[in-house]
Amino acid sequence: MKHSEKRTNSKKKIADEILYQIGKSVVIVFLLIAVAAVYMVGWLSVTSKKTELTEESNAAANQLTGFLQQYIKSVEQLAVNPEIKYVMMNTNAGDDIWQTEKMDTVMENLVHIANTDSENVMAVWISDLDASILTQSDGFTSEEGWDITGRGWYPCITEKRTFLTEPYIDSSTGKMILSAAAPVYDNVTGSVLGAVGMDISLDHMTKIMTEYKIGRNGCVLLLSENGMFLYHPQNDIVQKNIKDIDVSQNLVNAVMSKSDKFLKYKIEGHTQYGSLQHAGNTGYIVLSSLPLSEYYAMLAVMIGVLILIFIIGMVLITISIRKSAANLTKPILELNHTAQQLAAGNLDVSLSITSEDEIGSLGESFQKTVNRLKEYIVYIDETSEALAQIAAGKLSVNLKHDYVGEFQKIKAALLNISSSMNQVMLGINESSERVSVGAAELATASQTLAEGAETQAASIQQLAATTNTVANQVENSRKDAETSAKMTAEATKMIVKNQEKMKLMMDAMNEINLTSQKVVGIIQAIEDIASQTNLLSLNASIEAARAGDAGRGFAVVASEIGKLALESSKAAITTRELIQISIEEINKGNSIAVSAMNSLKESVDAVDHVNELIQETAENAATQAENMKQLRLGIEEIAHGVQDNSATSQETSATSEELASQAEKLNKMVQKFQLCS
Repeated sequence: MKHSEKRTNSKKKIADEILYQIGKSVVIVFLLIAVAAVYMVGWLSVTSKKTELTEESNAAANQLTGFLQQYIKSVEQLAVNPEIKYVMMNTNAGDDIWQTEKMDTVMENLVHIANTDSENVMAVWISDLDASILTQSDGFTSEEGWDITGRGWYPCITEKRTFLTEPYIDSSTGKMILSAAAPVYDNVTGSVLGAVGMDISLDHMTKIMTEYKIGRNGCVLLLSENGMFLYHPQNDIVQKNIKDIDVSQNLVNAVMSKSDKFLKYKIEGHTQYGSLQHAGNTGYIVLSSLPLSEYYAMLAVMIGVLILIFIIGMVLITISIRKSAANLTKPILELNHTAQQLAAGNLDVSLSITSEDEIGSLGESFQKTVNRLKEYIVYIDETSEALAQIAAGKLSVNLKHDYVGEFQKIKAALLNISSSMNQVMLGINESSERVSVGAAELATASQTLAEGAETQAASIQQLAATTNTVANQVENSRKDAETSAKMTAEATKMIVKNQEKMKLMMDAMNEINLTSQKVVGIIQAIEDIASQTNLLSLNASIEAARAGDAGRGFAVVASEIGKLALESSKAAITTRELIQISIEEINKGNSIAVSAMNSLKESVDAVDHVNELIQETAENAATQAENMKQLRLGIEEIAHGVQDNSATSQETSATSEELASQAEKLNKMVQKFQLCS
């Protein structure tokens, strides 16, 4: 039982199989969805971050461009001011620029412009080229020996274009500023007279950069055209050139190539993503910066959310599948429990399956099967009772109920068994009676044969004694040759008597031979009866085996009958062999007796002519004595054979008596069965 339960528990459960099959498909679908979702979310996340960084860089660059463009336009407008051109055209080397006509008007204009945007404009100035002098709105005028060519904005004169200088530290304020400068041309000759410009504080520009926040830790960086950091959240990096700090080479190349691009780079060992944008044609560069972790933060969050959704979904699906599988397998388990009860032989079971699906139909069919099995109990009870009657020896059975289905075959088989066994037992009874009668006859014949054999033995002994006497007489014939003539008559009479006795012995031997032949026929009949009995026993054993436990007793009886038939057959074979030997010995005795008969006849003829052969008798006496010796030996052999026949006949008689006893036992066994004719 434990082994069966262990084997049952080791089998796969339907609920687990359903969970495995559906769960596997759901997991695969979920994984495909998750991969697609991760890919799409990753692409959208990266694209959105890239777009955000690019837009932030563009916005900062545009705002910076707008901020610087207003000052560029201001200096360009200032460069075409007539009063400034007049002052520069009328100021020569070594002249005091303040002594030039209209200089006061120019200064008032410069001060006005500076005061208009005093927060960002540090100073507005003009510089005469040939006089190499600079005058600012704050009243500063360069001293003698001041060199215009050493100024950072001087390229605007040589290149004849508006120019923004690299940021530098203002010596008077300590602030970082840049200068926007534009060349002033002579309207007539087109030559450059000098330059005008504004010194602009970078505080507003850095303030613009600080206002741009990307995510939690992202920012916008400001670089000059040559790669100097003008704004960076880390103050120790400000005013350092990009080549002088630990940055990736691709960022250096991008700055130097003066092209706009989105790139992944490193600063101080930290990986960043950003978009590099140039602020118009100002030469300044805006670089957005977002850490790697934050750049992929949304992707990581989405992956985490998808994993959480995946886990929750799998848990919910597993619970749902298990619940559905439990509802599905519950009636199956009930059917299995009912089937186990039926297998254990308990037919008093009932089902309470209310499912309206295929399992419900199966439950209804199962219940119908159980009801039908309950009806079969009646058949089983009647069949069991019939088998019990057969086991008790009552071979005639009567089945009252009308069997249906496969039970109809059982009914037919039981009736056939009853009829067959009844016929077999009748045959066995009849055969056993015949065997008993034959055994009795065989015993009588064997007794008669034994008595005849004893008589033959006595006759043979007498013959042997007579032969010995004849031998002695022949032996003495040599000595009594002279008196042989007188004894011839007596010898003739004795020979005649011996001839008659020999004839009687021959007749007895022939009678023994005929009797032996009859015994052989009887033994052959016994062998046939034993064979038939053995065949009947075999058929009875087969029918008893078909009857099962109920036919076990009959099987034992059939087995004993078979053994008895086998022993009878063996005894009959042995008896036949012994009788065959006796017949052979009797045939030998007949031959010897015939030979003796012929010898006696010759003796009679010889006695008739004894008178004529008296002289020859003496001469042949020795030869006759030797012949008589051989004759004596033959008669002794006949005597031994007859004795053997007598012993064999006695054994045959004992065997026949035993066969009769066994046949009587067989009759008693068969009488235990109630046979119907």
